[in-house]
Amino acid sequence: MKTELKTLSGSVTAKVLFIALLILILLIPLGMIEGLILERSHLYATARDGVGQSWGQAQTIGGPIVVVPFAYTRLVNGHAITVNDELYMLPEQLEVTGDVATRELRRGIYKIPVYTARLSVAGRFAPVVLASEYEDLAIHWEQAAIALPITDARSVREPIVLASGDATTIFEAGGARVAGFGPLLVAPYAALGLGALTAPQAFSFSLVLDGTGTLEFLPFGDETRIALTSDWPSPSFAGAYSPNEREVQDTGFTAEWRVLNLGRGFPSRWGRSESPSQTAIADSAFGVQLITPIGIHEAALRAAKYGVLIVGLTFIAYFLFELFAPLRLHAFQYLLIGLANCVFFLLLLALAEHIGFGPAYFASAVAATALVTSYSGAVLRSLRRAVPIGGLLTALYGYLYVTLKAEDYALLFGALGVFTALAAFMYLTRRIDWFAVTFGGRADSGPSVQLHA
Repeated sequence: MKTELKTLSGSVTAKVLFIALLILILLIPLGMIEGLILERSHLYATARDGVGQSWGQAQTIGGPIVVVPFAYTRLVNGHAITVNDELYMLPEQLEVTGDVATRELRRGIYKIPVYTARLSVAGRFAPVVLASEYEDLAIHWEQAAIALPITDARSVREPIVLASGDATTIFEAGGARVAGFGPLLVAPYAALGLGALTAPQAFSFSLVLDGTGTLEFLPFGDETRIALTSDWPSPSFAGAYSPNEREVQDTGFTAEWRVLNLGRGFPSRWGRSESPSQTAIADSAFGVQLITPIGIHEAALRAAKYGVLIVGLTFIAYFLFELFAPLRLHAFQYLLIGLANCVFFLLLLALAEHIGFGPAYFASAVAATALVTSYSGAVLRSLRRAVPIGGLLTALYGYLYVTLKAEDYALLFGALGVFTALAAFMYLTRRIDWFAVTFGGRADSGPSVQLHA
């Protein structure tokens, strides 16, 4: 019985199966770390929402909508009835220029990017033309209004004064004035003293508002032009349209969009019973997101997904030592080495929330490499043998960092890394007779691997 157990303990097949089983077991702490990363990411999102509630949410801004009430007569079963309706008209031209000043607010340990946008809005209202089939048409210009969609009007910091012709009027909270848009800011059209809108009419106003994370616009003009400058160095241009021109530097960015009404998914005018799809309107939004170059939680989660690869390649290195040197490693020693590699990802998450991803990655990699290398010097009974382990971990952590940074080429880099590691193992073990090799003998009794010529 003892002979059988000794034979089994020296079996290469048993060792391989044991290493594979241990890697599967270590998936448990790696999975727990991934769960912790997702939990911390949720806490960050909660902190961001909290800042948004007090400072201002992500903003989506549309151009002014002219709301024109009118009435006409319609015959129903031979009886004439008066029908009240509204016409909603978007501008012929809409131009927005502005500066987006940014800062970071703290909520607990998290830094949330927020902004104050100072925008100058100008454009041209289209003339109102109603179909000739309306009988006894009466347009109620005295009840007309101009509605302005803004996601979070609470964060508007200065009164919005609309100028057109020789007069001005002020936008105020006006409720759900246009169906499907929710609460809007509304200004009375009559205050401008323009009378019937029978010809194109220029307008302008300034808008100062705060927001968190994202600033987007709706292409409400037949021709919409947006020009933004900002001091934020890492923008993400998102939405239905990309900038026609952009320049991103360490000191900030500039971007310009020019969007036509062709293919935007909704018309320039509609009636009360012809409301455009709100999904089409929402999907047409475009603008900029203020992001960090590498989100700490997203990057930490991506790194943790490579954890099994780091652990597996480290175990292979120790397996090769057992093959080519008079050494035997206990199951508990493999377990400790694997756990040390797992703790790297935990350290990375904990430090990244305080000092940023780059410094946290460097500090965690140095700590994990130093721990495993020093321990290897003892279990491999030679500091000279521990040096390759330290070199391997340095290369692995360095290669992983490069892979994480190269987001678009991460799969390519990962595949090349796995292929290289497999090729190296196959080359080093190409002359081994796996049917004959055993781990017999003690560490101090000479080479324990039996190879056939």
